[in-house]
Amino acid sequence: MAKGNLEPAAGRSLEQEANTRRGWLLGPWLDLFLVANIAWPLLLLVQLDEGFQSRDGLQFWQVYFITTPHRWVTLLLVFLDRERFQARRGIFLIVAAGVVAICTGVRLSTGTLTCLLAVDYIWNAWHFAAQHHGIYRIYGRLAEPGRFAGLGLGLEKWALRMFLLYVIVRVAGATWSYTVLEQWLRRANWFVPLVPAGLLATDFVRTRGRALGGTIYLVSVCTLYLSLLVAVHASWPALVLSLATASALFHALEYLALVSWSVRERHAARQDRLGMLGYLASRWAMTLGVFLLVLGAGGWLMNSQLMETWLFVNVIVAFLHYAYDGLIWRRSAGVRNP
Repeated sequence: MAKGNLEPAAGRSLEQEANTRRGWLLGPWLDLFLVANIAWPLLLLVQLDEGFQSRDGLQFWQVYFITTPHRWVTLLLVFLDRERFQARRGIFLIVAAGVVAICTGVRLSTGTLTCLLAVDYIWNAWHFAAQHHGIYRIYGRLAEPGRFAGLGLGLEKWALRMFLLYVIVRVAGATWSYTVLEQWLRRANWFVPLVPAGLLATDFVRTRGRALGGTIYLVSVCTLYLSLLVAVHASWPALVLSLATASALFHALEYLALVSWSVRERHAARQDRLGMLGYLASRWAMTLGVFLLVLGAGGWLMNSQLMETWLFVNVIVAFLHYAYDGLIWRRSAGVRNP
């Protein structure tokens, strides 16, 4: 839509246009609870009476109905979007064949999933950091289209990603026995909070409240990961696990919300070029709801009957999720996301 034009783009409502101009993806309330996830502290209050020990019920819903589907939904974005798939058919198929071949080879040669799960943790850590920065960057583009250019982008990108990666590594190493390394890292813990503090200060100074969605998102993400760092530093393992569950739920919910925004935007701009995804996009709320329920229930049944097989399949899907995300969310991709 041209600057200053008050007419909505084809397929979009005036409310959607207004939300975009104000820097929101789905709208203020949906963004606050599904993207910025401002209610994540409530997950801790729910478990407070049990001393953060009782997470089984929460993890059941999080793992089967949120985290698992958020990885599988990437396959819909790739293989059901006719325009996107045709634009990069070769690379998508090569990636799929490579991931399946490598995972199968490792599984057959080692007889276990240990190696694959270790790779999954490392790749997933980078994926978490990249996604959080990517969403913050999208908010910045909505509010200030010319904002991301030059040296500032690189500094912000690496500062936020390295901060998130550091916390994730500290969580993984909370129980390791490398005494000297742990002593150095415990000293570093006192200085690491300067990174999110600098990012937040820069955001407040630059936007002056004009990019409220992005600012609230950054505050929420940084607060969650600073809480994780404090819990690790204080050696509170139960709280670490509860906060880690909250971070996994945060990550998956924001991704599902981002996918919903992207599908809506692509449907509005390219309705006749999306193929099957175009049909589903006009019924997206129902499609996503059914997808979450069917995959969640099916995953639970598969896990109870064929646990090793289901875990192996999900490792393959996880790797495809990470790899495809690196392709489809880049602005330089042949078929650009909104």
